[in-house]
Amino acid sequence: MLTGQRLCQSKSHQDLVLSALNQQRKDGLLCDVTLVAGEQKFHAHKAVLAACSDYFRAMFSLCMVESEADEVTLQGVTSVGLKHALDFAYTGQILLEPAVIQDVLSAGSHLQLLELLSLCSHYLIQVHTLTHSHTHMPKSSCVQAGDIIKEKV
Repeated sequence: MLTGQRLCQSKSHQDLVLSALNQQRKDGLLCDVTLVAGEQKFHAHKAVLAACSDYFRAMFSLCMVESEADEVTLQGVTSVGLKHALDFAYTGQILLEPAVIQDVLSAGSHLQLLELLSLCSHYLIQVHTLTHSHTHMPKSSCVQAGDIIKEKV
């Protein structure tokens, strides 16, 4: 006879669930919101967005017009920035490069994605260090990312 309790935990469950949600997003399956930035539309799940972002949590849980909307147009966010922000929200990974860093920083700041901003900040510091101040990115980007993270913490 078995007695006692024991908490058993899967090491892969969280990754599998997030991966399945990301595939659903890519397929437009079971998504409950479409985000619009510029001319591009992106399918997403409100629950995933709200779990990653105070901005989306407020948008979808308070009595805002967007909480009931099927489509939400985001001002101040480029399609490039939003694409990278969504990829990060669903995977925890982001491929950063000089060509997109400003868009990603702006999207991360606007959407209050603190983990994304932290990664951007580390990336900018590494690039700045490696290139000995001869980077294509403005120094203000490093300051911007750092200031935003400090404000939110």
